[in-house]
Amino acid sequence: MNLKWKLSEGHHFETPVDIYAPVVQLTMFIVVVCNVMMGISRRLGDLLLNLLIMTLQLALSLNSDNLSLRQQSILDQIPRTMDTVLSKFHLDSKTTTYAACPNCHFTYPPKFAQGSTIPVYPKECNNRPFPDSDPCKTQLMESTNDGIDLSKPLKPYVYYHFHDYLAGLLARKDLENLMDQPCDELMVSIKANKPAAAYVSDVFDAEFFRTFEGPTTGRLFVDRPGNEGHYAFALFFDFFRTEGMKINGASTSCGILSAVCLNLTLGIRYKPENMYIAGVVPGPTEPHTTELNHYVRPIIDDFLVSWERGVHYSCTANHPAGRDTRSAIALCLGDLPAARQLSAQAGHSSHNYCTRCKCFHQDTLCRVDVHHPDWIPKDSKTQRQRAENWKNAQTRIGQEKLFTMHGVRWSELWRLPYWDPAQMLVVDTMHCLLEGLVHYHFRDLLALTTASANEKMPDTHAFSFHLPLPDDGYISAEGLSDTDLKHIPKLHDDLIAEILAENKTAEVEKLSQLTKRLAKKV
Repeated sequence: MNLKWKLSEGHHFETPVDIYAPVVQLTMFIVVVCNVMMGISRRLGDLLLNLLIMTLQLALSLNSDNLSLRQQSILDQIPRTMDTVLSKFHLDSKTTTYAACPNCHFTYPPKFAQGSTIPVYPKECNNRPFPDSDPCKTQLMESTNDGIDLSKPLKPYVYYHFHDYLAGLLARKDLENLMDQPCDELMVSIKANKPAAAYVSDVFDAEFFRTFEGPTTGRLFVDRPGNEGHYAFALFFDFFRTEGMKINGASTSCGILSAVCLNLTLGIRYKPENMYIAGVVPGPTEPHTTELNHYVRPIIDDFLVSWERGVHYSCTANHPAGRDTRSAIALCLGDLPAARQLSAQAGHSSHNYCTRCKCFHQDTLCRVDVHHPDWIPKDSKTQRQRAENWKNAQTRIGQEKLFTMHGVRWSELWRLPYWDPAQMLVVDTMHCLLEGLVHYHFRDLLALTTASANEKMPDTHAFSFHLPLPDDGYISAEGLSDTDLKHIPKLHDDLIAEILAENKTAEVEKLSQLTKRLAKKV
């Protein structure tokens, strides 16, 4: 039975801050502005909040040493921590803190005893990084010098719930209206048998969405039944250097998993308040090969539920009685290394360098024979089977042999029944065009580099004339010294050089210089 996954996110429509006195609201608002717009930390926010409380207390006690009951009540209403303030404005997202293994990056969700809010994690990692390896056994929790467990992960990974983020978008009436338009407009175009747009200005103009089927076989994703909301997302992943770029190479690195709703228009799609941050992959070292899967797993869990069962929100801006939704990851974006790691495919410097077509081996790089049979997209069913074969291999050597042959490892993205890397894995515009193709065209093909700019321009010749040289066999080198032989090509260049200039005076000067050069070589 395919039951809807019901979600009550009514808190997006609640405003608990309204119950406080105006001066308390203003105090909390100042702290929130400093956190959201100025980027101050939670610790500095707590300090600012307590300084504001002290200021108010001094201001209220100017006329009397003893505060009235109303004045004391106002001071008591002000929260003492920024976390509490953010909760009153519903700016704190629903999160789950995982314990990540410092060695193999395996993530462990928290468990709670009945009636307790204290998370419980394993003390050590029991993951086997490879099928035939021993358990990792790396310590997961912080402890005191006496060995007392502090129940705090050494390497926490905070995951922000996708369904809570989407509920925040649907709580805004303007956004909910915009998010329904792309599917409806494209469906009208398809039913009218209109051809695809000649110029693609947005993703919904592309051929992909005209053929992308939804969870119901034979029904397009953009064909949404009733009031059901269908939303497509682009998942983005990349690493960044927490200590900046260094001459001797970066030593620490973190990753970010984020997404944008493709149903939103380009003008607001990438605004920070509309983007989804799934989590920050903790450093200081980057996960290798398939270790990124452990951080991607929670977001795939959410999207899988949304696709297979659908999510029912108890209330949205335009549907107070609730609404069913379906969401899908339509695109995965990143630069070449990040895209390969997210999809668990071979790097662009390997023989399996292309994630889209069947072109193979480094010797075929930069080929332009587009009519060759290799220039066809890879079959997603074949790729899925190869990924599953790698996952089910019983030894590490067996996995490496399969990877060398096909360039595919297991990725959490394969859990999505519609995942097709040949169609959905995209190198983002900045890295592909600006830092890739344009860079290569200007520097390598046109040779517009600093070195080429400093090179001396070749002399312009007035005419072409082939001067016989001793090496040609037409004239003899008898009686000519080595110096004379070196002068012959230079004399040839001087004799055919162009002496035309802007004016007569410049021409006379060029002719005079040519006469002096020839006289020195006679």
